[in-house]
Amino acid sequence: MRRIRGKKIVELSAAEYAGLAGRYERIVLDVGTGDGKHALQLARRHPAALVVGLDAAKDNLRKVSGRTDTPNLLFLWAPVEQLPPELTGIAEVHVLMPWGSLLRGVLGDGSDTLAELARRCTPEARFLITLNLHAWRPPVPEVGEHPEPDPDSALAALAERYARQGWTLERAHYLDDAGIAELATSWTRRLNSSRDRLDVLALAGRINAQS
Repeated sequence: MRRIRGKKIVELSAAEYAGLAGRYERIVLDVGTGDGKHALQLARRHPAALVVGLDAAKDNLRKVSGRTDTPNLLFLWAPVEQLPPELTGIAEVHVLMPWGSLLRGVLGDGSDTLAELARRCTPEARFLITLNLHAWRPPVPEVGEHPEPDPDSALAALAERYARQGWTLERAHYLDDAGIAELATSWTRRLNSSRDRLDVLALAGRINAQS
């Protein structure tokens, strides 16, 4: 697997990754981590967890990965469609403000993204997905024919698609300003500064639920 450390790409062997993961109680995966600030916040808040920030665009990760020495934080360069085979045993998945193919994947639109992530997760893993609803205003190509979701429609249509791929959607709600700020991403700050209001729908639940 390809680890990002500033401007360097370091090959991390399966044995090295297993040794690192073995030091922590659980693994948290931040998919499409962007600049990595949310992953950094998670790592600082949960020192007993190994937080893995994964993104297909390595340049976005240079600043944070090059400046932090947080021991339980690992940044990987890989698209979600090609997850490193060693990346298993995940106990929690975050997907914040997805765009492009990742947005199509979390909408369950003809992709096995959710199913593949489920195969990498432990039973009863937790997930958090946040959708930037301005992607529907006007609709970007990635949303396809999906209408803008709200809490009720998400718990109906989206929940059904998620269930087929091993994800149990339990809660859907709009985030208030404090909830958006809690995400700690440059993406949300940029959007907030350019609009009177940023509308975000949060989806939460379990992966590989046992009951």
